[in-house]
Amino acid sequence: MANNHFDIDAGPVSTESRPAPDLAIAREVGEVFTHMLGDRRSMIDPATTIWTTEAAEELRARIGDNPIVGKDQGQWAKLDRQLQGASREVVLLAAELVFLREHALRSARPETRRTHVNQVLAHLSSPVAIPEPMSTWLARPAGTAGFEPGSWYNGALWRHVIWASTFVRHWNDLSEAEREAARTDPWELQRVMLASGDDRSDIRNALQFLARPDVFEPIASASMKAKIRDGLADRIGGASGNTPDSIDRDLLAIRAALAREVEGPFHFWTPGVAELWDASRADSTLPDAESGELAEPRPRHYWLYSPGPQASEWDEFSSQGIMAIGWDELNDLATYPSREAIRQALDVEGTGGSLRNDVLAVWEFQNEIAVGDIVYAKRGRREIVGRGEVTSNARHEPGRTSYRHVRSVKWTHTGSWGHPGDAVTKTLTDITSYHDYVENLEELVTGEEEPELLETPTPLPAYDKAAFLREVYLSEDRYERLRSLLARKKNVILAGPPGVGKTFAAKRLAYSIMGAKDPSRVQMVQFHQSYSYEDFMMGYRPTETGGFTLAEGPFYRFCEKARADDTDRPYFFIVDEINRGNISKIFGELLMLIEADKRGHDLRLLYKNETFSVPANVHIIGMMNTADRSLAVLDYALRRRFGFFEMMPGFESDGFTRWQQDADSPTLDRLVAAVIDLNKTIADDPALGHGFAIGHSFLSSPPDDAADDEWLYSVVEDELIPLLDEYWFDEPTTAEEWAGRLRVALT
Repeated sequence: MANNHFDIDAGPVSTESRPAPDLAIAREVGEVFTHMLGDRRSMIDPATTIWTTEAAEELRARIGDNPIVGKDQGQWAKLDRQLQGASREVVLLAAELVFLREHALRSARPETRRTHVNQVLAHLSSPVAIPEPMSTWLARPAGTAGFEPGSWYNGALWRHVIWASTFVRHWNDLSEAEREAARTDPWELQRVMLASGDDRSDIRNALQFLARPDVFEPIASASMKAKIRDGLADRIGGASGNTPDSIDRDLLAIRAALAREVEGPFHFWTPGVAELWDASRADSTLPDAESGELAEPRPRHYWLYSPGPQASEWDEFSSQGIMAIGWDELNDLATYPSREAIRQALDVEGTGGSLRNDVLAVWEFQNEIAVGDIVYAKRGRREIVGRGEVTSNARHEPGRTSYRHVRSVKWTHTGSWGHPGDAVTKTLTDITSYHDYVENLEELVTGEEEPELLETPTPLPAYDKAAFLREVYLSEDRYERLRSLLARKKNVILAGPPGVGKTFAAKRLAYSIMGAKDPSRVQMVQFHQSYSYEDFMMGYRPTETGGFTLAEGPFYRFCEKARADDTDRPYFFIVDEINRGNISKIFGELLMLIEADKRGHDLRLLYKNETFSVPANVHIIGMMNTADRSLAVLDYALRRRFGFFEMMPGFESDGFTRWQQDADSPTLDRLVAAVIDLNKTIADDPALGHGFAIGHSFLSSPPDDAADDEWLYSVVEDELIPLLDEYWFDEPTTAEEWAGRLRVALT
């Protein structure tokens, strides 16, 4: 087998440091690679030769030369259409490529992988059963080994088959001496893969790992490999280069270096290792091989919890200082990498049901509750029996007779309090976002009227200008101008067309000025036509008993919180859609108090017999959509008090360009080019102008469940074309012309 002949340069340390399940799933498919790179016979039907130039070219042509565009069918239905009438060799080749493509996926369900192979084999005129040992390999439980794919991998079936077919065709064009060198030397095998045509790094990385697990990491994402290498390059004296082979060689050397520090086998996302290259993972409960996102610091959360039906376990839990949940049949919850893995384990009959509440309770108990969170224990829907603070991570205690998933809790209050209204019936509910509800519970149980809802018990990750410029598609000069404007005026409005990242930039601007990601000093509201001073500042609200009570609004509370802090610590109040509200109605006397030179001046409040001022350390960032015809010109009184900063599409910025390259999607590339041309037309239209341009955010955030490029079709059909119809409502020919050009870019 090709992957049994481990290269001596990798060394025993490299192999011993790799988790055994990863090595096992790669070694077990060695026979497939032996056929692919050797005698060309099928694993499924050994009497048929499939790894040939002719079969590979026919498969490539059926998919690459016959693309099926549109979102009315998924990628597997499209493959079915493309394989209709295919020869036996082509069908078997497609089936074995599909098998290899999904064999290394950690969270893929065995029944799903088997279904996909059988779906391809159904195109054979004479049926064939999946033989042993392939059938056993397909039965491997989810969560056992391999890597977690990103949405680009999951949705790129057709690209993967095209690339793999092209590689097979190229392999057959090599001399026998070249093929023998690649069979024994992993770096030569990689060189051949890279030379076979346009690189598709994710499927290449997957096949490299399966062929040589002693050398290559179980990581599909090229950008993730580079990020890990860059974060650990100091352990090998610096990076050797940025080509795929340089990065993989560096990772191999880094693994050897870490093996001297880390006890036992490890992945690069194993706790204790992940933190070495990505500080943001220090507080992460579950590692994710494919995720490079910097998580924001987590504020304290508040939870409503049932200690058994009708609090049947409360006496035990409160006396032992724990909280626990059932679902004991799942065993150790730490072994489940995703909610989907939990759902599959709970769905023992394979019904496909969502089991939403059960899955959510289990996942949140294991992964989302954090040390320092507050838990309210309840009995039924009408009684609170305790309040406590979580003091440990989740753990599995198999020695308990039941309720084996446990966390330690310091129960600060026990007793009986009537719940205000009817509580939810779920086992576990995150109630953090319901501020009034949490305050009522806090006052009910502790007697404290104003709990600290946004306390952040964990250290705050640093955040500076460099971090801002990496995440926000803005130049350094414009960032400095924006920061200076906010410092001078205290209030700014980020004005721009839809999709330029105004909301995304606002919070990160705040963090960059703070020097840390501190959500406790940032609050956001959204204005609308019905929003009022009573919603924003304070006003009387009806009670359940038919009376009224004076309720303080978010801006009042935020200012009081900032006032109680050090005046050198800035706070940021963010207002989305600021021009949708009736400014005079919302701000009232605050219109004067928010001016930079009026900070600290007192005025008597409308609803409360006290004076109030806006602290100097409070900054207001508003967002305004310049392409909404339904909005009147911004109130002049507000315009005079705010600095205006124009935000434009960042398609040509360094940040977006890097993201686009990582996405590695020709369809995306064509669509971006079309939108850039479209924006030039919009800017030149006297009835529109650059304030109506299409922003980069439309094309920079594929959903987590994106399949293939279908999210791009949805963006065009469901967002961009309706927007163009609105822009050119009086010029339908222009709208139709550009709709056609966008659709062509998708083909």
